[in-house]
Amino acid sequence: MSLDRREFFTLGSVMVGTSLLPPGLASATVNQPKSSDLIIKSLKVTPIALPDPPILAAGGCHGPYFLRNVIEIETTDGIVGIGETRGGVVNTEQLEKCAEIIVGKSVAAYRSFQADMKDMTTSVYSGIELACLDALGRATNLRLCELMGGPVREEVEFAAYLFYRFAADHPQVFKDSRLVDDRGKGDKALDQWGDVRSADSMAEMAKKFHKKWGFKVMKLKAGVLPPEEELKTMFAMNERFEGKMPLRIDPNGRWTLNTAIRIGRKMEGLPIDYYEDPVVGMVMMAEVRRITGLTMSTNSCVTRLQHIPDALKFQPIDVVLGDHHFWGGLSAYQTLGTICENVGWGLSQHSNNHGGITMAAMIHAGAITPACNYASDTHYVWLVEGADYIKGPNLPIKGGKMSVPKGPGVGVEIDPDKLARAHEVYVKSGVLERNDAETMQRFQPGWKRNLF
Repeated sequence: MSLDRREFFTLGSVMVGTSLLPPGLASATVNQPKSSDLIIKSLKVTPIALPDPPILAAGGCHGPYFLRNVIEIETTDGIVGIGETRGGVVNTEQLEKCAEIIVGKSVAAYRSFQADMKDMTTSVYSGIELACLDALGRATNLRLCELMGGPVREEVEFAAYLFYRFAADHPQVFKDSRLVDDRGKGDKALDQWGDVRSADSMAEMAKKFHKKWGFKVMKLKAGVLPPEEELKTMFAMNERFEGKMPLRIDPNGRWTLNTAIRIGRKMEGLPIDYYEDPVVGMVMMAEVRRITGLTMSTNSCVTRLQHIPDALKFQPIDVVLGDHHFWGGLSAYQTLGTICENVGWGLSQHSNNHGGITMAAMIHAGAITPACNYASDTHYVWLVEGADYIKGPNLPIKGGKMSVPKGPGVGVEIDPDKLARAHEVYVKSGVLERNDAETMQRFQPGWKRNLF
């Protein structure tokens, strides 16, 4: 007969009449789940489409929907762990293939799954890892942050993520055959932010973001208008906040080296929190950093552990915007935090459009990582109230911060009806992959992502 350690001590207490476990623990083991109870029985992947306004970036314009994959892992004793990751048909197909890898194994063995997922995108593994961690949290009644070492903060700071944009009821929105919901014009538009494609209108929107959500850092998504107009926007925001608001600008690598240096020099005197990816590649980033002296950040040239040796060599950055989807899960984000602490880099979080599970995961990531000392990005403000697939309202942002959810695991629950509706939109819209350039060409025929 083979016994594990806990079973041996429990049996011993019965045989000698005295528990060999600490007081109270022996009785507690009677109703504890066995390790076999955490064996994965099934994997369910639900591709969804959530509404997206026509916001602009260097790559074009967002379409009427953004795509996500929602993951549900059920164990043999009925615990369901939930996760969310990047959308798109490639990720969906790879996630579905993961059933062959994980079914029959324990959710606690999530790190061992990586070897069999090496040919898949990192966002596939990160979604599976998150669902496993959520299941473990629910099995132990621990929040995800408690499961991963405990929170160093109960509130995580986020920055206002400001995009130039077309109005939600721009005529082109309704000419898009992919649109399958009931959004309309005026009061029935997806949102009421209007057309924001000038310095003054952006400064006004920034002020409204501050009033509504209390953000204490403003980030401009640049690489959209001519660089001088975007510089003008930075000065307009600075004036609107009387020089007291930290500002960020992210041209998404759409500027030439000369433009990045010229604009960087002209931002001298502004309260620049960091200058993010004005150019592409470590060598040019390092040159901008050397000449301008500005704090430089990236979510483009340092996105995996293999990039770190070159980053230490060329010194292109001061801050990394880590993303648990790209780095390989929350555990990898913690590892990145340890590296940042030891090499002197600051740490923040990168964002793409996301729903409530990813939002909750990002809060936990910020809570468990001491090095996360810069306000994180989030697109969550662009997901209109009631459009998320989680139970209850959208997760709140107050004073520019989000509180760590109180429930076990990630701390949010899927609303089955909302999820079914989001999947139905995915099916009816026919959107299988993101293509911002194609959407932009609907608004501006002939548009190309030329460098400024």
